[in-house]
Amino acid sequence: MSRTRIVRGAKCVSAVAVGVLLTASVGSASAAPAPVTSYAADVVALPTTPIVAAPTSWRETAANVPAAATVSAVSANRPSRAATARTTRAAAMAKFSAFTLTSSATRDMRGVERSLYRGKYYRQAIESRRLCIVERESEGHYDVVNPGGAYRGAYQVSSQLARGATWMMLKEHKALMGETAAKKVLAGLRAKPFNQWPRYWQDAAFSTIANWEHTGSGIAHWAGGRWHC
Repeated sequence: MSRTRIVRGAKCVSAVAVGVLLTASVGSASAAPAPVTSYAADVVALPTTPIVAAPTSWRETAANVPAAATVSAVSANRPSRAATARTTRAAAMAKFSAFTLTSSATRDMRGVERSLYRGKYYRQAIESRRLCIVERESEGHYDVVNPGGAYRGAYQVSSQLARGATWMMLKEHKALMGETAAKKVLAGLRAKPFNQWPRYWQDAAFSTIANWEHTGSGIAHWAGGRWHC
């Protein structure tokens, strides 16, 4: 074998070796895993507060409300004691006003009966005397007028005495009815003849006049009549 053929053979072997090496390198490159792409930067951070499911009923809602918040809400909606007292007093005044003006008892204009007025100037000690006066003066007719027209009602009161009684009764009835209502009612009574006053107001006028300063201090207004009381 010549030297030339040996060299050529060596070159071929070298070329084959290089090819094998290149093939191995390409194969290794192809078999190598693809680089892992990190998506951590693209992920939005989620809140750490736990998500609470919506309540399914008002009971569950109430159970989830803090006790302090519940107490505060109730306290805010609850009327104060002073407001409750004012409301109660206003209702009592309105009820009393209706009793004196429109109740069946005060609109009953017939009969010698117990006094509907039981206020500051009422005196049980002279109740029998009051009943006697009503019997003697009008026989229990609260709407009667005497033949001359000067005296009216169950107690046969003159217009001047009736007018004075409205002013005498004002202070007490401001406390019982409220100032505005008392002024309005008593102004209305001054504009009417005494025999048109409801029974309560005629009874109140008698007791206020008769006991203004003390028990029986003004009862001399009814000193005369068909018999002594």
